[in-house]
Amino acid sequence: MELLQLRYFCDAARLENFSHAAKKNGVPTSNISQTVRRLEEELGVKLFGRTANKITLTDEGRRFYDGASSALMTLDNTRASLCETDTEPTGELKLLIRVHRRTSTVAIERFKSLCPKVRILISHDAEIDSSAYSFIISDGRDNNDKCAREHLMTERFMLAVSRDNPLANRQTVSVSELATESFVLMKSTSPLSAFTTALCRASGFEPRIAISTDDPFYVRKYVDMGLGVALVPEISWQGQLHQNTALVDIGDCFRDIYVYFHKDRAILRHERIFLEILREAFIKE
Repeated sequence: MELLQLRYFCDAARLENFSHAAKKNGVPTSNISQTVRRLEEELGVKLFGRTANKITLTDEGRRFYDGASSALMTLDNTRASLCETDTEPTGELKLLIRVHRRTSTVAIERFKSLCPKVRILISHDAEIDSSAYSFIISDGRDNNDKCAREHLMTERFMLAVSRDNPLANRQTVSVSELATESFVLMKSTSPLSAFTTALCRASGFEPRIAISTDDPFYVRKYVDMGLGVALVPEISWQGQLHQNTALVDIGDCFRDIYVYFHKDRAILRHERIFLEILREAFIKE
């Protein structure tokens, strides 16, 4: 039994797919499946149940995964502690930023000034597989048993309307009153669109979507032009709305922002530095 075998097995268990594990490690899918088969022969148990598109751990596989992932994390932590010296941090920081890009960018800028030798990779893709990332900054939708999470902020939502809209003169508006309004939304897979749709459905209606866009700039621009209304985060969009846009209170509509990281993956020195900077950035908001 070799360390590489254990890593292949643990990646396959986390991703529940041999092809995805192969892609993560840059090897053919056959390398992963053969490694798992050899482990099963050596252990004398079936580690995975297999279907057409997915693999799932058996009871024996879960027990083996718990031990293997714990052992790998111990080794990775030990290696990281041995490598930590007074030298400038190096390595790679992979960030998946689904929400709060502005505050996250403040943290990234600060981190880059302190750790210029660290390579930073960033994605804003709401649909991408998150398993390969050091940190995921998101709302509660990324919560699963493979990730730990830390609360960063609770943020209120407001109604953004053109100042020509009669709702702009109201102090408060209930979400149910928006049933006849036209909405400007991000594409359906975005966290902002999902949050808006969920609030509307909870109030008994589907939002009437007039415009769908993949760029937040145009959500703000089209609202400013009076082409529709939008529910927007009060803090992360602060200072970005146009002059002809008014914000109206819609009551107790909040979302929680978290940073997610994998339970069974060692947090390296440069990652710990970034996490501390990220916490400070959100506290200052």
